[in-house]
Amino acid sequence: MELILTHSNTDFDALASQMAATRLYPGALAALNPQLNENVREFAALYREELPFVRMSDLPREPVTRLILVDTSTVPRLPLLGDTPIPTIIIDHHRPERNLAPNEELIYADTGATTTILVRRLMEHHLPLTSVEATLLLLGIYEDTGNLTLPGTRAIDAACAAWLLERGARIEAVGEFLRRPLSAGQEQVLHHLEQTMRLEEISGWSVLFAWARVDGPVPELSSLAHRLRDLYAPAVIVLAIATGDTGTQLILRASADTLDAGALAARFGGGGHRYAAAAYVRGVDAVSLLKQVEAAVRELMRPALTAADIMTRPVHTAPLDATVAQAEELLLRYGHGALPVVNHDGVVQGLISRRDLDRALRHGLRDAPLARYLWHGPTLLSPDASLATVRSALAADNGDRTGRLLVVDSQKRLLGIITRSDLLRAWAAGQVAGTSDHDLVGEALERFLDRDLLAILRRAGAIAQQRGAALYIVGGAVRDMILQRTPDDLDLVVEGDAIGLAEALAAELNGTVRSHAAFGTATLTLAREEGQAPLTLDFVMARTEFYERPSALPDVEAASLRHDLHRRDFTINTLAICLNPTRYGWLYDFYGGRRDITRKLIRVLHNLSFIDDPTRILRAARLAARLGFTIEPRTRALIGDALEQGVLGRATPQRIMHELRLILAEESPEPALALLDDLGVLRALHPALRWTDTIAEWFAVARQAAFPDTALPDLYLALLLYPLTGDERATFAATYRLPASETRLLADITLVRERLETLLAEAEHPEQRIADSAIDRALHGIGTAALRAAQIAEPHTAAQAIQRYIDHLRGVRLAVDGKFLESLGLRPGPRFGELLAGLRAAYLDGIVTTREDQEAWIRQAVATQHTDDIRRGG
Repeated sequence: MELILTHSNTDFDALASQMAATRLYPGALAALNPQLNENVREFAALYREELPFVRMSDLPREPVTRLILVDTSTVPRLPLLGDTPIPTIIIDHHRPERNLAPNEELIYADTGATTTILVRRLMEHHLPLTSVEATLLLLGIYEDTGNLTLPGTRAIDAACAAWLLERGARIEAVGEFLRRPLSAGQEQVLHHLEQTMRLEEISGWSVLFAWARVDGPVPELSSLAHRLRDLYAPAVIVLAIATGDTGTQLILRASADTLDAGALAARFGGGGHRYAAAAYVRGVDAVSLLKQVEAAVRELMRPALTAADIMTRPVHTAPLDATVAQAEELLLRYGHGALPVVNHDGVVQGLISRRDLDRALRHGLRDAPLARYLWHGPTLLSPDASLATVRSALAADNGDRTGRLLVVDSQKRLLGIITRSDLLRAWAAGQVAGTSDHDLVGEALERFLDRDLLAILRRAGAIAQQRGAALYIVGGAVRDMILQRTPDDLDLVVEGDAIGLAEALAAELNGTVRSHAAFGTATLTLAREEGQAPLTLDFVMARTEFYERPSALPDVEAASLRHDLHRRDFTINTLAICLNPTRYGWLYDFYGGRRDITRKLIRVLHNLSFIDDPTRILRAARLAARLGFTIEPRTRALIGDALEQGVLGRATPQRIMHELRLILAEESPEPALALLDDLGVLRALHPALRWTDTIAEWFAVARQAAFPDTALPDLYLALLLYPLTGDERATFAATYRLPASETRLLADITLVRERLETLLAEAEHPEQRIADSAIDRALHGIGTAALRAAQIAEPHTAAQAIQRYIDHLRGVRLAVDGKFLESLGLRPGPRFGELLAGLRAAYLDGIVTTREDQEAWIRQAVATQHTDDIRRGG
């Protein structure tokens, strides 16, 4: 027998999941739990004949061969299950808090209800439903998602609800069974709860504590928490309701970012999930239990967000003694609609908007003092102002002025600025209203980063928060973790004092710091265990860049995270993960980077991106090839426009070559080079440079050959430039100011091609064996990388000759050297080289072998030369 079970106090999500499981596991029996919530009990009684449930007492007395648990991972204690482990399938939208046993299989999805997981499978299998079945499934989704309004609700929940409505689900049943008035018993308990209720502020959150006692029949209690939430809107609800003399029912509800209700309930022997949980504690009265739970709440509660957490910093400002024209220049430079105005002590004096400046300029007041036209009424907030206060202040502004709140210290010195965009970004990044994306990102940090490194980063985030700064992992590391890849390195950005943060962390961890005050950067070095390389972390101040002219190096100054990310190359590299404790794991996505990762697109942030930095063109091709992405159409068009303007010629040659070398260092450079050719970039680098199928074949051969004596990137460069003429390669080397080693490589390619052509021409037919001495004479002095490139690119006969030279000829050492020649009375000079070269050729061709043979050959050659000299003299 296969059995479908769920938890006690069965709600609609559990009952609906049981019903759906009977459709997906034909023959399995759904056992109706005797403890049903009141509204669930009524529905089950009304439609008993149309639903596939079996009472526990009516189950066959047969062995259970497989157990299917829905909306729970806890196996109920039933005599018919025995003690022997049974193959078990767990279907739940919450991950179990324990490790799975060998006999267990988990089916999990991040949905608002377990019912959704099963309905999605019903949709995939096109299984029909009756109107009653569809209605029950709809109630399951609506109840656990709070009518699609709770933080854990996902798009798939709504999609499944819509599908059920198309299948005949009665939407009015939501009002009948989920929005019903309280019973007399429930009203009585609610009245008692309101009498004992108290609201406490803990870590910036509103927490409702209440207790009650039920002496008679116990009504359904969970709906009372919903009623109190609607009436008082607390972030957390803790109810302790004593039932008779046996124990106390604990009911917990939590909003996103406050605490994990399931973890709290687990401390008292219960369970649940992040937003709703319960426990039944025996032998403890309600008041005593409430005190214990309050202590745990104070321990587990996460700090609420404050103005300091969401404000943008540092803030661009205008000095009080500026003129109207100078203020206009600042607004244009930073692209803002308004700027705070401060005195020389940094104390806020007011705010100037573009609208007011435009009016002053129209009246010819360019040189007038800025102080005359300030608005002195911007809202000032303390850094510890709550998020609710921030929302209220922005709402009160109503767009009449600037929609900006200024965060100041007790002396009214400016600390930061908050706009509606900051509030919306905090909502999106941390899901203030509450999904758990930041928890998923936190899990990614745990999965992809070394444990010791992560501990250091978390400590750095805590120190940053203490110092009024913010620490982020940004860029490619975030992109790679979203793509389920382990990042190669970390890019750490600090909103605030990066050097001070590194020094504070070094003092705590006994590290050393090397800093560059002009750039706001610091490198922290930490010693590790013996045998391990030191750990180095680079902390960089969040900054913005201004380009005075195309392709010039930028001017840099401190800025906010958003401005720092705006200077990045592509949207997929603009993501940031906060490491501060109050926002740990929050993903910041100002420019649609996550969307473009999902769509697999390479997109620039603005239309002048390739004008500002032409090397981004090569980087776009490299990233697209490595990640399997596509350059989106507008970005591709901008590349074409930039190439037409000749931007690559304005970039420094060293930066162009750096990007080209990065491409050649990729595991498979071919896709990137093919894309560069398709975009017209290779022709822009050099008119003769092309990517062909032949070169692609050469690259594949080089990779497969894996020559131990040649680095692949060097070999790739040689092969890429191999089809060019000698003059074209020389021009390429000069244009891009190649280092001596690469310049020599290109010169060697020219030399080896010329010599091989001569060597092969001397053979009477292609298959004729070439003398070793001829091979040695032709290839002597040529670098290995050029030889390997020729071995791949040239015909078979040439390749064989090169391989023979490398394997057998290049390393040959003669027994006779210059000292022997000197012993014969010869003086060092060109004649030495001629004699030794002749002897080497004779040795390689087998004419001489032993040392005696070599000495005899030299004597013979010297004597012959002497006789010839005498004849010429005579």
